[in-house]
Amino acid sequence: MADAAKPAAVPPATDSGAYRAYVLGGLFVVYTFNFIDRQIVSVLQEPIRAHFDLADWQLGLLTGPAFAFLYAILGLPIAMLADRWHRVNIIAIALAVWSAFTALFGLAGSFMTLLLMRVGVGIGEAGGSPPSHSLISDYFPPNKRAGAMSVYSLGIPIGSVLGILFGGIGYHAVATWYAENGVPGWLDAIGASEPWRVAFLLVGIPGILLALVVKFTIREPKRGRQDAPQAADGGASKSRALGKTLSVLFSKPAFWLIALGAAIASLVGYGLFPWVLSYFVRIYAVDVPLSEAVAQAAIPYAFVVGGGGFVGTLLGGWLTDKFGPKWLGAYLAIPAIALAVSYPLHFVALSLPVGTMAFMVLAVGSALLSFWYGPVWATIQNLVPPDMRAMSSAVLLFVINIIGLGIGPFATGALSDFFRESYGADALRIAILVIALLVLPAAALFYAASRRLSKDWEAAR
Repeated sequence: MADAAKPAAVPPATDSGAYRAYVLGGLFVVYTFNFIDRQIVSVLQEPIRAHFDLADWQLGLLTGPAFAFLYAILGLPIAMLADRWHRVNIIAIALAVWSAFTALFGLAGSFMTLLLMRVGVGIGEAGGSPPSHSLISDYFPPNKRAGAMSVYSLGIPIGSVLGILFGGIGYHAVATWYAENGVPGWLDAIGASEPWRVAFLLVGIPGILLALVVKFTIREPKRGRQDAPQAADGGASKSRALGKTLSVLFSKPAFWLIALGAAIASLVGYGLFPWVLSYFVRIYAVDVPLSEAVAQAAIPYAFVVGGGGFVGTLLGGWLTDKFGPKWLGAYLAIPAIALAVSYPLHFVALSLPVGTMAFMVLAVGSALLSFWYGPVWATIQNLVPPDMRAMSSAVLLFVINIIGLGIGPFATGALSDFFRESYGADALRIAILVIALLVLPAAALFYAASRRLSKDWEAAR
């Protein structure tokens, strides 16, 4: 433990540009698995709903609070550990844990068991991002962090799109196989006789193997080595406790404006992702079997989330790295503008007949909704000393996940149930548009933070 608390610096021969790219790529792959495992429940929530006869609020509970509660709370002590101990080990252990619970979700036999398995996934994923953010900051200098964080954040759209395609197309393929050939005996024996269960087994098991790759190929760098000497000296000392980190953060109004803005923007993102897909599935399912409806909706929606999210995440990081050195406020003003413009696009997309044009407009809205990922995480890393970075990320994740992930999916499902008596089949669409409207206060908070950012950033230097 003592050795792990003071990791040796990466030898210059291995800390080449290629190796930094490998580390960033490896963390990106881990984050991609994070979102595949997290989002596959959302992709397959319609067959899960049909199998267990669930209401929309119960689906929202599975994709929101059941996952978010311990995910948010445990992020703080895990980040505290990451500011003291070997960050690569933490990431590898976390990946193995959430992957195992993802596989076990596919074997659940009741709604309560589903909830418990989602809690387990949340426990594992709590150890993913804070140590990863801290590692990236020790491999990339401050003027390249927004771009690096944006590359890492691509795990969100790419993991989501892979989850959509694998969940939708894979589920339909397995359902077709079962219909033509019957359920294989060994799958029936372990309780995977429904096609949707197989998807969870196939995405969970490879994550356990990936954890071994992370453990044995990514090196632990010296903390603060990419920062000014006085900051690096702070990184070599004992890491700061939660109380000290909170004290520093409370002295920075920009942080809390960013945190609340990101939490509301995240609430919209998490509230829209599973339910927009369900909206399309339910429309398609009027004319075709459920497994085919899931596949029909998954392919264009993968373009929306993957194409739109990919472009928006990269473009947000690139623009802020370009204009940020001239005006620090650009790190938050650019995401604020993007969020504000995203709402009318979502409104138009869900008002059009389901088809190519609706998906194309929705993709642009999805891109704008993704602008804030890289700039926000890079800004947070630059507001605090190196030995507070993992803890600061965990504090931000706590706020984001308690509000965004904890409320978003559940609120959309609950609103859908609430509106159903008055609006019938249109209830889910109205619920989605009500939640999407919250991008406007999120944009206002980011803009307010942009006006304060320069003072707080310079104080950290």
